[in-house]
Order: sequence, then structure tokens, then C-alpha cells
Amino acid sequence: MKAISKTVVAFLVMLSSIQYSIGGNIIDTNDYAYWRQLAVSSPMFAAMKTSALSIAIEDGETRDVMGGNALAYILDPGNKADYIANIQHKFVTRIQTMTIGTGAATSSVPSHELFHALLALDVIRYDLDPEVLSTYEGWLESKIMKLVIGKWDPHGWAMRMLWYKYRGDEANFQKAKEEFDIGLSEHYMADDGVSPAGNGYCVQRWNSVERAAKNTTPDIMEYMGYNEYYTNPGMIGLHEFMFGYAVSPFGRILLYGDSRDTEAQKPWDVSENTILSPTIVSAARFSPEAYKYAMWVLREGAGVSNGILVGYLSNYLIMAGTAANNKPITFDTADAELAPSRLFENYAALITNEQSTDALYLSMLNLTGNTEYHTHYETNAIAMAGYGEILLRNAGYDGPNRAATVEGVTATFDFMHSDSESASTLMIGGKRHSTKVGDGIVEGIVGQAVEYFRGANSKSVKGVHLRDVVFVQPSNGVNGYYLVMDHVTADNAEDQVNVMWHPNAGTLNIIKNEAEYFSEIKMESGAVGPRLYTNNEATLTTLLGTAPASVEIKRTANQARSGYAYAADYLYVNYNTVNHKADILTVLFPGDNTHDTGSMARIASGVYSGSEITQGQVVDVALTSDGTAVGGYDTEAFQGQNIWYRKASGLFISYFVKGTSFDDGQTIRSGFEAQESVALYMDTTENSGMVASEGTTVTFYSSGISAVLLNGKSARALASGTNWMQVEIPSGTFTIELSVVSSDSPDTY
Repeated sequence: MKAISKTVVAFLVMLSSIQYSIGGNIIDTNDYAYWRQLAVSSPMFAAMKTSALSIAIEDGETRDVMGGNALAYILDPGNKADYIANIQHKFVTRIQTMTIGTGAATSSVPSHELFHALLALDVIRYDLDPEVLSTYEGWLESKIMKLVIGKWDPHGWAMRMLWYKYRGDEANFQKAKEEFDIGLSEHYMADDGVSPAGNGYCVQRWNSVERAAKNTTPDIMEYMGYNEYYTNPGMIGLHEFMFGYAVSPFGRILLYGDSRDTEAQKPWDVSENTILSPTIVSAARFSPEAYKYAMWVLREGAGVSNGILVGYLSNYLIMAGTAANNKPITFDTADAELAPSRLFENYAALITNEQSTDALYLSMLNLTGNTEYHTHYETNAIAMAGYGEILLRNAGYDGPNRAATVEGVTATFDFMHSDSESASTLMIGGKRHSTKVGDGIVEGIVGQAVEYFRGANSKSVKGVHLRDVVFVQPSNGVNGYYLVMDHVTADNAEDQVNVMWHPNAGTLNIIKNEAEYFSEIKMESGAVGPRLYTNNEATLTTLLGTAPASVEIKRTANQARSGYAYAADYLYVNYNTVNHKADILTVLFPGDNTHDTGSMARIASGVYSGSEITQGQVVDVALTSDGTAVGGYDTEAFQGQNIWYRKASGLFISYFVKGTSFDDGQTIRSGFEAQESVALYMDTTENSGMVASEGTTVTFYSSGISAVLLNGKSARALASGTNWMQVEIPSGTFTIELSVVSSDSPDTY
């Protein structure tokens, strides 16, 4: 970088004739001594000081000059005249001349320069001649008031709000704060923090150094005493979502909404080992979970284990906080943890129970409201990652109103942004989704060897779509996979159900026509995409466990601004309805060069259809129906919408049912009967599992059963006999243990 001219420095210092020892309305001088002490006692804060002193002498980016010199002014007061002059130089050469427009690139992007300039001016304002100060304030105010409001919120309102605080205009500050808070809330779901803008757009905007007006202003507000952001459930959830669930186990995004691609949009902003934007390292301000997940992304995604946070004033005050609170935070990637499976109201994620970048990951989006321009029509859409690669995707986009053309194949902006066929979801009657919302994630169980959730959609399709996902975790010495059970009731009897699957691969290989398909996550000859992250040779096998009416292999263009665009096949599967209904089972089985895919065969039994999945001596059976009839397969009998059970070397091990009964068919029965449908997983070798219920009576069958424990508390027995017990299951989700109750058992329900 070019060094600042000594002549310019001398000239600007001459303007600084008035010296005061008081601070501005944003930065409190009472914190200066505390901050200086941290720079002595803490290696992290010392490194930030060194960074500030280093970038302060260079005439670089506005954020470097303003952020670095403002912090250097505070931490190195003996040389503050130099830092003041450097800030003034940037006002003259950049702030005065910058042009604010009406587009994202000319309003949202330059707002971060005004953000750092305003904080710097607040620090040095009483060191400046009043006329010079007035001139700088005029330039700032003019630019700030031209920032766009009404879209790309909240950057415009953030800068107005901070400007009014700088000026001491409390009335206008409060009005702008109200608008800022509204704009901020549009970027996350109030109950859980899931972003309606799409994973890529969300993580990039909240972690980009160029979006400081948006992503750092909440921290500035907290610093000033507006303690409502770090404790806001939506903001807490947003940070946990960004770092734990918007991304794969290797730190790259799952494609929902306006996500450009996994390479261009990342939940970090890092230059070599220097962290530019504070969001990823300041996540501890929001929750311990957000912090641990952020450290995982920083270490495993960005590849930074011993990075430093760049020495900007805003970054320093976020990490240090105020002297009055004396609660500085640091970061250490040794604290990293991969997020576990979790069910949000608007999003669900089922993740392998292991700390590995090769962990399996499947998520589903189902927004209940709070949509915006960047939201797509993809309710109940699924995305997948596994073995270090993106396996299954949704369309993303290539920028506002931009079509993507690759290898002679075009995906129009309308197709990517507004047509649900571009997503791995379900339509009825070939009609794209009519709205961007559904009914949310309505049920599920996690933390078990078999996990499950249900997404409901009665809003954007002509009928009702219940999409159930069952994750069979790696266990019993065999590999994991996912089952998708779609339960559809169509308004019109003649409408077919259409299910789309978009593997992250160029070519869809047919193993068995209209039954089994195989995708290799690789670059085809002559192609430049998809973006690959490993040498694992990851694959995805898709088995249509329920026989379709027809299957089409279509082709689209998958965009990638960073140079990984490619033409891709996708499955468009059509199913007929019977009495307006269709119940469809699909197996999604990932593999790679060290994880074999199971052998899968389509099976049917009466109204039940599905698959037998074999891995060596372990045999799983997965079936689906509308749940109104009793079914059977081999020795087992059951009734439910979703049935799964496992045997190893002929020994019955475990089962999952979304329904009312299961009987393993043995002399001493294992299973259950419920008056109303429940979601129940049981490991019969451990006599433990989990149940989700709306409240019903359940009879459990097991050898020697003498008690049923719910969340460790003994449920009151309604009736019992040899090897069975009937209990009342309250509404909710509970762990279950079938055992003998000790004499000092805890309180009962």
C-alpha cells in the first residue's frame, strides 16, 4: 500500500488546533484506560493493537484508515496527531468525493466506509478545528442521508441512527432505531433466527467486512447500552443458525434462496490469517453454542486456527466491551464443535453424531412467514452434504434478473428465483408453489440413532404436503442414510404429484430405469463445476422406493459466480394419486471411496411401499402408507405412515414408527400400540428411545417390562400384565426407557 504523504500529514495537523480530553456520543472515553490495559494483558488484544498501528500508517481502504487510526489514536495516544491527520486525509480524499447511488453496489457496499468514518470522527471530533469538523460532518451527513432505505435494510437506517446519536439528536435517533429494528428483524425469523433470505445471502451479508453497517451496528448499540440485541431470541438463533446449520460440516453453505454458490458466499471474511469481519469471532456475545459452531467454521471451513482479528476500533470494542461491564471475550478454535441435529420452527437439520467435516448433513426449509425478495418458492425443499461435499442442492441464483447459461443450457432468473421445480421439493399438478411459506417443522425427534422430523405445507400447493425425513445414523457398524416419506393429499383427483431431486452433479446415471439413480460428485469432462472440496469421490444414490407413474431426466444450468458453473441433470418424478392421496418413499444414500452404499431393493406389501436396505448382515426395512391400514412384512406387523426397522444377523435391533402400532412377531413381543398416532423410536437391545406425541395412551411390549420412564421419570401405569404396560404419554417429546422401577424412583407424571 501507498504510505500517507508527510506533507499532507503536516498540513492536516495544522488544522487540528483545538485539543479536548472528552469523547463523542458513541465512543466513551471512560473505556480508554481499560482498553489500553487489555492491549498489555491479553495476547489477542495486543495483536489487534499491533494490527491497528500497522494499517494506520498506510493509505489503504477506508475501513483500514478509519478503523485502524481510530483504534491507534486510543491505544497509542502519544502519536495521536499522526492518527488524526491520517483520518483527515481520508475524509478529504475519499469521503468528500464518494458517490452514493441507488443500487446495492453504490449504497449497501459504501455504507461500511461511512460506518468506520463516523466512528473515527466521533473519536477525534474535539481534536479538530470547529470549521474543519463542520466540513467533515457535512460530507458525512450528505452521504448518509443518500443511502437507500426501503430495500437492503437496515444499512440506511443504521447509518441514520448512528448519525443522530453522534449529533445528540435523541428524537430522530429513536425514530431511526425503530426503523432499524424493523429492518433487522426482516433478516431472521423471530422465534428461531432462521434467515428467510437464503443461507448464502445470509452468511455473506452478516460476515462481510463490506456490510459493517448491517452486521456490526447491533454490537455498537449494545456497547452504547441498548441491551436488547445480544438477548434477542431471533438474533441469538440467527448466529446459531449461520454457523451451525446454514452451512455444511465443512463450513460451506447449503443452497437455499438467493445463494450464489458455495465458493463465493462464506460465513467468514478472512485474508490469509487475518479476520476482517468480527461476526465469526464475536458470536460468544450471543450464545455459547453460536461461539462453538463459529469456531468450527473458522477452523474447518476457513482453515484458520491461529488467526488475528484486524485492528479496527469497531472490532476492538466488540471484543472488549465497556470498562463498566468488564467482560472482554477472546476466541480459540480449540473450542470448536460441530453442531448437533436440531429442529427449528422454520428449518430442520439432521447431522451425523460425530465431530468430522465428513459428517452427513440433511436440512429442510419450511418458512412460516417473514419472507423477502431473496426468498425462493421452495417450501419443504431439501439440501444435503456428506463426506466433505455438497450432495443435493436447490437453485440458488446468479444475481438480480440474471439468467445462467452453461454448455448451451439456460436457467432463467424466473426459473431459479420463482419456480419451485428448481428446488429439491414437491409440487402438485405441475404447478409451481404459489407462496414462499408453509406451516413449518411441526414434529420431530433428535439425539437418537434414528432421527426424524416432519414439515407441513398447506399454503403453497393445491392440497396438503407432509414431508417426513428419517435419518438412520451410522450405527451397528454400517453407514448412514436418509429416508424421505412424502404424504400428499391433492385438491384435484386428476393431479399428479411431482417430486424433484437436484444432485450436485452434472450427470444422472441410471442404475435401474424409474427406480434407482446414481450421481458422482465430480467434474464431467470439459466442465468446470461443481466446486469440489475433497478427494473422497462422494456419491449420492437415489432409490424410488414407491413406484412412480413416470420419470423424466431434465437438465438445467447451475450457476456459480466464482467460476464453477455447470450444466446438470435432475430428476422430475411423477406419481399418480388414489382417492386424492399419494404416499411416496425415497431413499437418499450417500457414499464415497471409504463408505459403501447399501444394496437397495424396492418392496411392497399391500398398501405399503418402500425398500429393503442391506449392508452386510444388517438389513433394514423402510415402508410408507397413509397409515389407515395394518400391514406386514416377514414376521413384523405394523400400522403407520412411516415404518422402519433393523435386524442384524436375524436379530431384531430397533424400530421407528410414525403411526399407531408395531409388532416384531416374536413369541415375546417387542413393540407398541397407541390410541393415536405417535412418532416413536426404540432400540430394543437397550429398551430405550424417544417419542413425540400430541397426548395419547400407549401400551409398550417388552420382555420383563415393569416401568416406563419418560425423561427419567416413571409414568403412571394405567394397566399392565406379563411383558406389557399401558401408560399415558403427555403432549410433547420425551426420552423413553423401559425398565424395572427402583424403590426411590423420582416423581411421576
